[in-house]
Amino acid sequence: MRLLSLHIVLLLGACVAEDGSTTDPPSTPPGQATPSGPGPWVASSATATEERLGTYDRSITAGNPLKGFLTSYQWSIPDERLPHSLEFLYLPISSVLKEPYVTDFETGLEPYLQESESRGNHLVVRFYLDYPGLETGLPEWLYNQLDCSEYSDYGGGCSPDYTDPLLQSTLLEFIAALGAGYDGDNRLGFVQMGLLGFWGEWHTYPHVEWFASGTFQQQIISAFDQAFDQTHVLLRYPLHDSSERRIGYHDDSFAYATLGDIEWFFYPKMVAAQAQDRWQEAPVGGEVYPALQDSLFSADYTVDTYSQDFGECVSQTHTSWMINNAAFRIDNGYEGSQLEGAQAASLAMGYELTVPRFALTASGLEAGTIDIEFLVEVSNTGVAPFYYPLTLHLGDGVDKIQVLSDDLHTLQPGETRTLSLTIQDVDPKVLNDSYSLSLSSPILLGEQVIRFADQGDQAGVISLNPSMGCAFEDAVLDVGELRGDCFCDVDGQWVNGQAEACD
Repeated sequence: MRLLSLHIVLLLGACVAEDGSTTDPPSTPPGQATPSGPGPWVASSATATEERLGTYDRSITAGNPLKGFLTSYQWSIPDERLPHSLEFLYLPISSVLKEPYVTDFETGLEPYLQESESRGNHLVVRFYLDYPGLETGLPEWLYNQLDCSEYSDYGGGCSPDYTDPLLQSTLLEFIAALGAGYDGDNRLGFVQMGLLGFWGEWHTYPHVEWFASGTFQQQIISAFDQAFDQTHVLLRYPLHDSSERRIGYHDDSFAYATLGDIEWFFYPKMVAAQAQDRWQEAPVGGEVYPALQDSLFSADYTVDTYSQDFGECVSQTHTSWMINNAAFRIDNGYEGSQLEGAQAASLAMGYELTVPRFALTASGLEAGTIDIEFLVEVSNTGVAPFYYPLTLHLGDGVDKIQVLSDDLHTLQPGETRTLSLTIQDVDPKVLNDSYSLSLSSPILLGEQVIRFADQGDQAGVISLNPSMGCAFEDAVLDVGELRGDCFCDVDGQWVNGQAEACD
C-alpha cells in the first residue's frame, strides 16, 4: 500500500523585481542564519493542501474494531477470510453464580475475556437462565427452590417462575455485581441484557403467559442502566422506558421481519416506541435470522415481505454489528460472490471515518520564527457513530503532539467536522517534518487501530509532508535560510529585510 503524502516545494529560479523583471538569485552560498532585527520579515503565506476526496477506499477498514460480522468461538473456529474484531458468547448464569449472591467471575467469565483479547477481539456477552435444547442455566441451589414449566418447543427445557422473589432478587444482585466488576472493561465490546426468556431473548413464545411481568422487566432494565455507565448495554426489544435511557438494541431476527409495516417487525416496534433514533447515542446489533444465513448474499436469495435486503436493513436501522455464523464456517461456508457480498456487507456496518482534507498553512516569517495552522476535515461516511470515546491526534511523525478533537464519537453519519490548530512562533524547520493523523480510544485492545477509509492509511495513520522551501541551484533551501541579504520566505520566494523581492 502506498503512503500518500504531499510534497509542496515552491521552486523559483529567479528573484522578482518591483517592475516585474527577473534576475538570477545572488550567488552567495546559502547561510544558516535566519532573519533577525526589525521586521516584519513576511512577504506572504503558503498552504500545503491535499484534497483527499479521490483517496477513499472502504476496503482499508476491514477488521476495524467494534463493527461488522461476527460469530462465536463456542461454535467453531471462524474462517479468517471474513475479517472480524468481535466475538459472541452465551453464558449460563450458573457459570458465575455458584453460591447464593456470590459471583465467581474469575473462573466463569475471565477465561473467555482473556481468550478473546488474545485474539484481538472484543467480546459481546449474554447471560441466560433458559436455553432451549440445553441444560438449565440456573445454578443448582436456585433451580431446586424454583417452580418451572416444562416445554418441548425448540428442543425443550424448563422455564423458571419469573414471579419468584428469590429469583428476582438474585438477578438484580447479579446485574449490580456484573456492572461493578466490568463496567468500562475494554475487553467487553457490548453487553446484552439477556437473562429473561428463551435464550435470554426476552420472550417465551408461544407460552407468553410464562414470561416476566412488566414490572419485573422494568426492574431489570433499570438495574442494567444503573450498573453500566461506560460499557454499552443492548436490549432485545424497545420495551418500557428503554428508549429514554442510554440503551441500545439487538435484532436477533435481522433481515427477516426487520423492516415493513407489520407492527411486530423489529423496526415498526422501534418506531412505535419512539426508539428509531436511539442509534445516534447507543448501538444496534443482533443476529442474522439463522434460517436465512445460508442463502444470504447468494444469487437465489429472494426478497419478500419477510426475507429482506440486508443492505437496506442496515441502512435503515443503522446497524453496527451482526452475528452471522454461516459466513464464518470453514466447511460448507460462503464462497465466490456470496463471500464477496458478505465482505462488502460487513464493511458497510457501523462507523467509517475519512479525511477529505488535511492542510498546513505557514505564514509570518519574522525574527527566525513562523506561524503554522493545521486544518483537518473529518467525515463519518458510515451508518453509525463510534459510540466510545474517540480522539483524533496530530503527530509530528514520532510523537503525538496535539489533540485535535476528543469527542469524535459524537460524529454522526453524513457529518463532516472541520478542525483547526494554530501554533505560533515556531522554528521554520518544522516545515520539513512529517505530520500524521491517528485515532485513539480507551476501548481499543493492545495493537488495535482504527483505519481511515483512505488509500493513504498506513495502519491507522494518514501523513502530510509539506516540504516548503526555495530553489537554489540543485538544492531546496529551508524557509528562513539566508543567501546574502535574501531570505527564503514561506511562499518559496527570496525576499530582503524589507519584505521586498530581491533584485
